[in-house]
Amino acid sequence: MTISDARARDADRTRQAILHAAQQIFAEKGFAEAGIRDITARAGVNQSLVSRYFGGKLKLFEAALEAALDARLMTDLPKQDFGKQIVARFTDETGRTSPLPLMFAAAADSEARAVAERLLRDRVFEPLTQWFDGEAAHVKAARFMMVSIGFFTYRDQLRLAEFAGSVDPALRRWLEAEFQAIVDD
Repeated sequence: MTISDARARDADRTRQAILHAAQQIFAEKGFAEAGIRDITARAGVNQSLVSRYFGGKLKLFEAALEAALDARLMTDLPKQDFGKQIVARFTDETGRTSPLPLMFAAAADSEARAVAERLLRDRVFEPLTQWFDGEAAHVKAARFMMVSIGFFTYRDQLRLAEFAGSVDPALRRWLEAEFQAIVDD
């Protein structure tokens, strides 16, 4: 490995550490209350690296949210048996950062909210619309997002016991059926 390769790998690790810390801090404190000092302290890096890698707080928020939004979590699943597979994926909590707390925490700041709205449309709604395909694709994407956001709101933000852990079996069957109905309609 060359010195250049090692530096690039270290830079990537540093950038990822900042992104991960930013996701946590923005979710905990909200965009307005989160400080670069808080983020860099959690990441264990110098504050100047935020400017170097991201250009500032708003761009860091955008990168942190963009890294958490990935429509492929939905669109890489086959449409047959989609309901069961998406609920299994949504209830698997192995290390994935939920974008919902970041989006909720951005709502109070107009610039951060605009970034969140744009990314949600570009990174989730539009890919879902293309995946659903057809005349009512945008309606299906909207239905999917409403059910999904309801699930994640009650699991992660307004914590209801029925959504925690393995999810109540009756509720799980209902969710699976709802998601499958969106695909099949």
